[in-house]
Amino acid sequence: MDRLSPFDFAQGRQNVRHSIARLVRDRGFAAITIVTLALGIGANTAVFSLVKTALLSPLPYGDAGRLAAIWGQDRAEATHLSLREVYTYPRESQSFVDIAGYQEYDASFTGGAEPEIIRGGSATPNLFEVTRAQAMLGRTFSPADTAGGTSDVIVISHGLWQRRFGGAADVIGRSIQVNGRARTIIGVMPASFRLPNDYASIQPTEAWVPEVVDPANLGAWGSRSYAGLARLKDEVSPAAATSELSVVASRWVKAGYVRARPDGSLGGLARRVIPAQEFIIGQVRGTLLILFGSVAFVLLIACANVANLQLARADARRREVAVRTALGAGRGQIISQLLTESVLLSIAGAAAGLVVAWAGLQIVVTLRPANLPRLDETTLDGTVLIFTAVLAVVTGILFGLLPALQLSRPDVTTALKEGGRTGTAGRSRQLARRSLVVLQLASSVVLALAAGLLIRSLVELNRIDLGFNASNVLTAQLQVPATAYPQPADVVRFYRQAIERIAQIPGVRAAGAVRVLPLARTIGDWSIKIEGRPYVAEENPNGDFQAVTPGYFQAMGLKLVRGRFLTDGDREDTMPAVVINETMAARYWPNEDAVGRQFMMGTDEKPWLTIVGVVGAVRHNAVVEEPRNEMYVAHAQLPAHIGSTPRGMTVVLKTGANPLALTGQVRDAIRSIDRNLPVSDIRTMEQVTATALSQPRFVTFLLALFGGTALTLAAIGIYGTVSLLVAERTQEMGIRLALGANRPAILKLVLGQGMVLTAIGLAIGLAGATILMRTLSGLIYGVGTLDPLTFVTVPALLCAVALIACFLPARRAASVDPITTLRQG
Repeated sequence: MDRLSPFDFAQGRQNVRHSIARLVRDRGFAAITIVTLALGIGANTAVFSLVKTALLSPLPYGDAGRLAAIWGQDRAEATHLSLREVYTYPRESQSFVDIAGYQEYDASFTGGAEPEIIRGGSATPNLFEVTRAQAMLGRTFSPADTAGGTSDVIVISHGLWQRRFGGAADVIGRSIQVNGRARTIIGVMPASFRLPNDYASIQPTEAWVPEVVDPANLGAWGSRSYAGLARLKDEVSPAAATSELSVVASRWVKAGYVRARPDGSLGGLARRVIPAQEFIIGQVRGTLLILFGSVAFVLLIACANVANLQLARADARRREVAVRTALGAGRGQIISQLLTESVLLSIAGAAAGLVVAWAGLQIVVTLRPANLPRLDETTLDGTVLIFTAVLAVVTGILFGLLPALQLSRPDVTTALKEGGRTGTAGRSRQLARRSLVVLQLASSVVLALAAGLLIRSLVELNRIDLGFNASNVLTAQLQVPATAYPQPADVVRFYRQAIERIAQIPGVRAAGAVRVLPLARTIGDWSIKIEGRPYVAEENPNGDFQAVTPGYFQAMGLKLVRGRFLTDGDREDTMPAVVINETMAARYWPNEDAVGRQFMMGTDEKPWLTIVGVVGAVRHNAVVEEPRNEMYVAHAQLPAHIGSTPRGMTVVLKTGANPLALTGQVRDAIRSIDRNLPVSDIRTMEQVTATALSQPRFVTFLLALFGGTALTLAAIGIYGTVSLLVAERTQEMGIRLALGANRPAILKLVLGQGMVLTAIGLAIGLAGATILMRTLSGLIYGVGTLDPLTFVTVPALLCAVALIACFLPARRAASVDPITTLRQG
């Protein structure tokens, strides 16, 4: 038979044995091939495991396809729901089975183990019913938990259960102090459980309490602080539900419950229903797919490299194949044998690649890029292993097929006469090798340009003026419980004492506290009423609301533009003072001095706040976000304006040296006031800033790594091709030299051939990159996708690498001894 039947297992076993023996003899070739494939397959396996977990694995909810988030029309704007919306939407629409709302806050856990601050959440009692998530131990909320108008139950996460209770099976029924209040643990959620907002959070919620809701008192329509989760009816699409919410909101406008904007839009009531999967991974889907495409390029380059090695090796095996053909082996048997060797090599490379993938995932977990969802769930599970196995077989066929087809058509008579020496390789083999080098170079150009653009973007990101000085700044989070500090005055007194004691620590130059630390958490705004102007609700004058203690501005290094900072003199019994940023001043008091102007928080005739200073704008929610209106209210004066004061604050202190060296002294200062109060999340401001930039740094690191690998493989490929060219034409070079050609001419000839391949690869790569770089538009900042500097620098670098790779064999060709060469011919 000329063809090998797929069911001829005996012949298959023989092919495997023969292939193993052959590869053992060619150990050097096998080792190089396995290492090359391990890099390509390992990188693909690691990135696939990330993609599979984030994009393909089911979410930890029952019937997750029907779960959706209700958000603002603009996905980038964190528009929450009011409690009225949470309870009214289900009654006035036909799209939802039910809607739940939850809000997050910092909670201090005391009693028993070391006090700590965790991220907690209060939720409408139907939260777990809407998500259809079951407790691993105990139960979730029931209507009876809030039936008496109060509640003292709590459901905790798997991580909190392990960390605080050592995974004790009898944790259900235990009492724990939460913000100074005793609560009974009724359930422990599975390790995989997260709420949708948690996937993009560095500190996910770890405990949930049911919110006691009075249907007769649902608060104001504009008091929006709840993330909305909805379960859609089976026949309803997210788009249809979104349309119905617009109809419902329009009815509310007509009824006078809320007002539309002057342009007729619904403003804060413009809602969008987003499937939970899209809500969680929508912002990183493109990033992961770009990474997946990039590692596919790396594998393609690796395959081209190995195929080139196979073609070079094939020339040395022409006599062997000719002998087998003369003895009766059919072409199908020859191809089958050669592909068996390729697939075995690929399987060995995949096995080594699993080690590379495992190590790569450990690096990713260590880097912990922000906003990369479900990273902790990423493993080399069965699905990933199947993917790797299939990839190994496909890769083996991909790089082995062309050499196998070429080698299976030997010129038996010529091969046997030459005794295994090939002389000059056939034109088809030369064309194949050169085509593979061009493919490698073109792919390398695309990857290197992508890496270059991201590196340029990262440089631009690091140049952004954040509005504060992160150097030598230590931050620590505090949360005072209502049981120990029942009145706002008690909270104010505590923070005043805490800052005073921290400021006395040797090495501390300035200290203060802030409600929401920049770049650590998003901040909310507050409506304002400006003195001397009619309040127009549709215009919604507002500012992001910060509460600070004196010393915060100095500790963070904010720039004073006009007026003064808040001081110790801005106390409860003095003139209400406020500092605003330049953005807010320019918006509401353009072309005039805002210092001395007044506004009030809200519209309910609260005391007027007098602007005493204007400071530089701070990038708060994100590094790339344009500065928003921001107002800084004295923590001590806040109760008069909103009736309360923040219990959770972040202490900020400027030091003269390493700020982390003062961690113990900061803890001691707090314990000297209240030994039961936890101090958590201690980190430097530089660490906070680094975390905010972790995702672009992560993507840039990986693409730079892929680009560097691609350049290396391409350099090896062109070096190998030019070396073979020199080896095949050694006799020709000797004749040229014997006939009078000078060595520089030989050097120029060989270099010219190598650089022609480089030029073709560059041209194809640049053409492809011009199209493909558009996919990076959402990942880069401050540079265009066709940035001239990058598109000049990267090709120049690749040309330099290719020139070096060509120069070594070219120099060898120029140093040929013509007499010795002619004798050998």
